[in-house]
Amino acid sequence: MPTTRPRRTTLLLFVVLLACAADRPLVEVFEQGDWQPVPFRITSMGGQYAAPRVGFVLRLEGPSGRRLTVEGTVEIDPRPTLVGGRWFDEDGSTVRSGILSSAAVDYFGGQGGRPSLGGQFTLSTDDAAIYRINLPRTTLTAER
Repeated sequence: MPTTRPRRTTLLLFVVLLACAADRPLVEVFEQGDWQPVPFRITSMGGQYAAPRVGFVLRLEGPSGRRLTVEGTVEIDPRPTLVGGRWFDEDGSTVRSGILSSAAVDYFGGQGGRPSLGGQFTLSTDDAAIYRINLPRTTLTAER
């Protein structure tokens, strides 16, 4: 039974990380050297699975009508990995954009239903991280 202990340790670590993730705000902004919560809410999460990839579009709304759109592609081989993405931040007439990255993506295959996606995503410009999204597993609607 030498493999039981590593499996239990891995499972315990996963459960602890999952429990801690619920305490994180949905969106954070990097200001003054630290991540600060920003009150955004999900307005839609669309996507489509086309083996072995999932394309998704996440739309959020924040203070004063600020809109944040995140587009990405996740490859399932066999673990989910973000392989590309971009984001747009619209605040009135001002628009910023950049690249999307992620160290942790959560994908549930949707057997018998729609697939769902979650994880932690970093939204950056060419020179700095701007936002971090702590996305709980969210069901993808058919629209993108």
